[in-house]
Amino acid sequence: MAPAVSGTKKSMRSKAEAKQMRQFATGLRKYVQENADYVGPSFAEEARKIHYGETPDRHIYGEATPKEAQELVEEGVDVAPLPPDLEGAN
Repeated sequence: MAPAVSGTKKSMRSKAEAKQMRQFATGLRKYVQENADYVGPSFAEEARKIHYGETPDRHIYGEATPKEAQELVEEGVDVAPLPPDLEGAN
């Protein structure tokens, strides 16, 4: 059997874990914004150009539709969703 956790301790742990996740997501987002080029809605096009060697290799971020993201994955382009901006979320 697993040790029992009281509702209060569990609630405190959950709040602490949620805060940790927000901090991680905010830190990751800031890191990407500081170390990658923002390409806006042309993300899929730019990612393909980099993948196929048409432009120099660099880190980028921007927007893509779910369909565009799926197509990139199917083509073997390394992509990952950026966590939402959770700064200030409760």
